Amino acid sequence: MHTLVGVPGTGWTAATALGPTAAVAAGGVLLWHERRTEHPLVPPGLLRSATAGPALGVLVSASAALFGALFLGTYYLQDVLALDPLASGLRALPLAVMMVLGAPVAALLMRRQGPRRTTVAGMVLVVAGVLLMSRLGRDSGAEAIGGCFLVLGAGFATVMVTATTVVVRDASVDTAGVAGGLQQTAMNIGPALGVAAATTLMSVAGPGAATGRPPGDGPGWAADVFLSAMGPALTVLAAVAAAGALLATRLPGRAAARPPGGQPVGTSRMRRVSPSPRCTTTSPTRKPCSTTPWRPRPTR
Repeated sequence: MHTLVGVPGTGWTAATALGPTAAVAAGGVLLWHERRTEHPLVPPGLLRSATAGPALGVLVSASAALFGALFLGTYYLQDVLALDPLASGLRALPLAVMMVLGAPVAALLMRRQGPRRTTVAGMVLVVAGVLLMSRLGRDSGAEAIGGCFLVLGAGFATVMVTATTVVVRDASVDTAGVAGGLQQTAMNIGPALGVAAATTLMSVAGPGAATGRPPGDGPGWAADVFLSAMGPALTVLAAVAAAGALLATRLPGRAAARPPGGQPVGTSRMRRVSPSPRCTTTSPTRKPCSTTPWRPRPTR
């Protein structure tokens, strides 16, 4: 992350090259250890799953695009439009509202349409929201700004619910905790990458000799200069979200959401257990015992 943010300002030097080199070396050592240890931190079968891997990629790409757009949107609202924090928050409020209201709707859509269609639709909304935000200018009104955040919130809520469900539901009992940890890791890596990428893209797209200051207190960029760089930066972030939409096409469809018999994937089946023959209520020397006909017993 540090290298990604620092390269536009310092260029490729020995110090900046050390960052990615160390990251690649550390990743190689971890991979070598994981493939040889008896008890790996992340079971290889979980990452090789036909559904868990794409779902994690969708979460990373969607969160990167969202948080990168939010990072630039904050500067846009407070520096370009010179809005105070309260006015800025009110314009971004539709995103939070849709995150709350969209989650139960996304769960309903997933049951009816399947994870694949639902996630693809959510990623399309994320792409549309980021692209709409890239078209904002100094004359954009509250309705246009609020509409961008509303579309972003609706899309991300849909993606988060469906992709998280796919990751956790398809995990076995032994790997359920690891699957949940990978989901949280993806939701942390994505925003960090998105903010770092947004910073780098703004530095690359913006003119090198920017003069003047925006109307508010912020970076030494004039409003027009900031807007000229914000459009291309958000367009690249929309392309990142579009890549996530392609990954979403690899998620299971409606027919694969439940196996034959309607049993949810990843849940333990229930087996009928007959009462013990020793358990009787007719013997005068024995106390009555429970004859409950059903008892959950997981099967492997």
